[in-house]
Amino acid sequence: MNFLETHDLVISTLSPVHIGCGEDYEPTNYVIDGNTLYAFDPARLLAELLTEQLDELLRALDDRDPVRAAQRFFYRHRQIAMQIADFCVPVSEEIAQFYASRVGQVANREGDGKSVINKLEIARTAFDPISGLPILPGSSLKGAMRTAVLESLRAQSEKSYPISDQEVRNWKTVNEKARDMERDLLGGSFNTDPFRLVKVSDAHFVTGSYKLKNAQGKVIERERLPRDIFFQVNRKKRPNKHESCGNIETLVECVPALQPRAFAAQLTIERKAKQGEATPSLQMDFATLAQACNAFYLAHFERELKILQDNRYVSESWVRGARARLQPDGIWGKAISEGRGFLLRVGRHSGAESVTIDAPRKIKIMKGKGQQATWEKEATTLWLAASNRNPTSGMCPFGWVFVQKR
Repeated sequence: MNFLETHDLVISTLSPVHIGCGEDYEPTNYVIDGNTLYAFDPARLLAELLTEQLDELLRALDDRDPVRAAQRFFYRHRQIAMQIADFCVPVSEEIAQFYASRVGQVANREGDGKSVINKLEIARTAFDPISGLPILPGSSLKGAMRTAVLESLRAQSEKSYPISDQEVRNWKTVNEKARDMERDLLGGSFNTDPFRLVKVSDAHFVTGSYKLKNAQGKVIERERLPRDIFFQVNRKKRPNKHESCGNIETLVECVPALQPRAFAAQLTIERKAKQGEATPSLQMDFATLAQACNAFYLAHFERELKILQDNRYVSESWVRGARARLQPDGIWGKAISEGRGFLLRVGRHSGAESVTIDAPRKIKIMKGKGQQATWEKEATTLWLAASNRNPTSGMCPFGWVFVQKR
């Protein structure tokens, strides 16, 4: 007989979360005016254009540089785009200035004289195609849980699963060793893999408001924010004044930090009472998942937080808010002690340490031009979310969320 353990989950964001989906906001389907991004359907905008405006667009597309000319056209007629926008996203003043200085402009010219268009694409986070609101894919959530459970089992077994620098250069060898390690730790694969019986739905964004206390202790009400736009910046864990760490000036859409109960999902764990060939020897339950995730991710969170504070990369107000939630008498700390919740890290820029188990970790460290790459146990840099192009502080890590029973 099969038994089901089903839990309705709510997920809060601790830091900005970006889960890549392979789609971008293109400069021809969004405009920024003031401190707001307006996303629109270009086909709807075309339907709103007057005859002379359509003629202007056709002339722009016949330009020697049609992409740049089209960008300028949409920017000139942004008032129409703003009126038909599907949704709006607040942006920082610096991001608005970054856009205005680049839209329809040439970044530089290559050696052969060809112009290079400024890249203004904004990577979208995973979203529901019907509502357009962000989602946290169930596969991302389940993958993060699986990593934590694997590390818990490895720590209990005290096995190391070493891999040499020579082996790690061969992806086929790496994949085979990873499969062997997982098969050994989980007691099987395919139909005997215990995660075959763990089902995690996509987590959908919950619109509406929430209540909180302001600095004066007064209860106020705020709307949950589904989207924000950030620069993704790279910073060294141990800065060297003689060695710079350049920025890649690209923008990403994220679910903002500190959005309480922003997502709803469902976790279903199937348990088989009768042992057999298709029954995993190890079976999961909520308590096992929560304990493994908290042991793994809380430790990584504390290590990363120390680096962020030591280098003054992160704002102290964000640190205080995070610690207040996770301390034993905090709203999430209580959920952890009662076995109702756990910390998790998902999405892009989560850091290699958070997506691999501790023992066999080998991270490729790229060196300067002409130098051979090395393999280390931890990365030497962090990817952080920033509202400014070249910040020294006030940044946030990516991907931290808190999962709890409803």
